[in-house]
Amino acid sequence: MADVIRQVGARLTQPVNQLLRQRFYPGPLESLRQSYEAFHAFDKAHTVALAEVGLMPLEAARAILEGLRVLESEGLEKTRDGMGGGRHSGEAYLTSRINPDDAGWINLGRSSGDMDAVAWRFGLRARLPQVFRQLLSIRRALVDLAAMHLETVMPSYTCLQHAQTTTLAHMLLSWEAPLRRDTGRCFSLYDAAGGSPAGSGILTGSTFAVPRRRTAELLGFDRIELNTRDAVLNLDVVLEAHSDVSICIANLVRMACDLHMWATAEFAMVELADEYCSTSSIMPQKKNPWTLAWIKGQGSLSLGRLAGVFAVVRAESDQLESTLLVPWELWHALDDVKDMLGLMAGIISTMKARPDRMRELASQNWCQATDLAAAMVERKGIPWRASHQLTAAIVREAVSRSMKPADLTPEFIDQVARDTGHTPPGLDPSELRLALDPVEAVRNRACVEGTPAPERVSDQLEAARNSIAEDSARLDTLCERAAAARARLEEAVDAVLEGGA
Repeated sequence: MADVIRQVGARLTQPVNQLLRQRFYPGPLESLRQSYEAFHAFDKAHTVALAEVGLMPLEAARAILEGLRVLESEGLEKTRDGMGGGRHSGEAYLTSRINPDDAGWINLGRSSGDMDAVAWRFGLRARLPQVFRQLLSIRRALVDLAAMHLETVMPSYTCLQHAQTTTLAHMLLSWEAPLRRDTGRCFSLYDAAGGSPAGSGILTGSTFAVPRRRTAELLGFDRIELNTRDAVLNLDVVLEAHSDVSICIANLVRMACDLHMWATAEFAMVELADEYCSTSSIMPQKKNPWTLAWIKGQGSLSLGRLAGVFAVVRAESDQLESTLLVPWELWHALDDVKDMLGLMAGIISTMKARPDRMRELASQNWCQATDLAAAMVERKGIPWRASHQLTAAIVREAVSRSMKPADLTPEFIDQVARDTGHTPPGLDPSELRLALDPVEAVRNRACVEGTPAPERVSDQLEAARNSIAEDSARLDTLCERAAAARARLEEAVDAVLEGGA
């Protein structure tokens, strides 16, 4: 198909190199296809807006819009692929179908620059609702599972060592919290991408009084980007998109790492559903967590993409590699995060927790050491640092003797105190038992907001559910507005075709 822009014999005398055509001009079809909806909507909105103010002859506008409707009926992907797939594939199609002079009006006052700038903003806003739905799905899965495990005690970990006692519910809600922030970041990103660059041309607009606000309205944007140069070269929003996606991926990778560890035979705290696992070609006993492995591996590669796109934009202004490659990479990033969210939501909603194993681990490896020190403060009035150091000596001596927390006695504790120069606390057996009970350890934290205590986790569950409901309603509003914008564009096209503008 002849290139309507780069015509041999005009400025250039040779056809474009075939490898360059594939890689960058106009580029890989898999990347270009992400912008077909945007290019097509812009073709229609720009034509309508020009016809309405008399910048385009009405008969030419009708011919263009009729041709674009036929293009739709033939299939955007198939037809635009056949026209080379670039920004101007619509014009190329029209040139082959209607009077070429009529087709040539479509680009009046418009440039490849504002077409690309419109495409990635339009495409980003079109695709973010998919991410919102996946975020809401995984957050609901986490909340639903947490509600079933308010008193399922388990160890928390720092440096991969047993730390203090927590609950599975508290842990799950600690995963929902960053995903809630991810949702908020995505809503902010949707708003940030709401400025229309349409009509900015390439940096300086044009000498034609292109009705930018009308085009923005027809495309569903919230406003126009006021400075025409910034409108075309504004890459901080697309970098914000890459950053927000990368933060979400990092949160998912952390979850995947924990679940991968918990599902091992050594931890055995959860079991993943078979559909998210595979086996070995030689070891028949294996149940390999392939989904988690992919999230961890692909997540690391995706985070590497973030550094790459920031490096690309460190260039002189108005560089093609920035305005094309950085948005193209964004489509891959959005694919990654959407699939990761979907898979992780499935894992959370189908995995089986093992409360008995979790409690066993929480009871065996000194997760209640801090609670023992706290008991000495509360029951015997020993200063905190002294009780902390005495507890450390107790644990060290017990470990050296292969003793478990359940083996401790008040007499043993008092003897360690005497041996290390501390005052024997003289705890009675019931005080010691309560201090080392993992269930009591979480219940005793009810005095502090946000802790693993069941009543405090119930507060967190309510807050999470309220947030999910608010975000779901906000998403519905965005989708309704987008649908209204699509309808508005089609009504405007119909008005031109029916003889009025």
